[in-house]
Parts: sequence; structure tokens; C-alpha cells
Amino acid sequence: MEQFPVTPYRDAAASAPQYWPKAAREFALPYHPNVTVGWDSSPRTVQSDVFANSGYPYIPVLGDNTPAAFEDSLTAAKRFVDNRPEQPNVLNINARNEWTEGGYLEPGTEHGMEYLEAVKRVFG
Repeated sequence: MEQFPVTPYRDAAASAPQYWPKAAREFALPYHPNVTVGWDSSPRTVQSDVFANSGYPYIPVLGDNTPAAFEDSLTAAKRFVDNRPEQPNVLNINARNEWTEGGYLEPGTEHGMEYLEAVKRVFG
């Protein structure tokens, strides 16, 4: 459930697995779930504007994203993919290096290698 101006990461992550089966049924192409490290498009806004929920880039920030929450999201996506052996064994991770938007797997000052380590723990 989206909250503005900040949607807790775990809330967004909990709703995603509910969407995946619906998307897999409705799309004509194979559906691959997406897991994000986090997202904050507010740096893309005009800083003197009112930050109102009015469409990109004025959208909710994913807050309280942590390597542990990301790992839980990866585990859920892996479970979804593993339970669909007739489909390609693929999922998407957003994003590797979106530093401005708060979506990056690359090592950083705050979490070091923890996001990459989460990927390694889930996928080996």
C-alpha cells in the first residue's frame, strides 16, 4: 500500500508478491518479477516546488530500505520463480548503480558490500 511522502520498503515488498501471479496470468509474455534495492526520485524534482504526489518525479520515496529487507524481497522473488518451472528462471533487480535515486547494489559507505552479499546468500 503506497504511502506519501514515504512508503516503507517492507510494505512495498510485501505487496509485490501478491501482484506477481496476477501479472503472470494477464501478460501474454513471460513475466519476470522485479526486486528493487530502493527508490527516491526526489532529487529529480525542482527543489523549490511543493513535493506533492503528482506523478514522477513527485512520487513516494521507498524508505527504510535495508540489506535485510532487500534479501527478504529477493527470497520471495526466487520462490516465485522457482515455483514456475515452465517459465524462464529470471527475475530483475533494479538497480545496480542508481546512486541519485537510492537504488544501487554497488558497495557504498553506509552498507558496504551488504546488498551484494544479500544477492550472494539468496542465489549462491
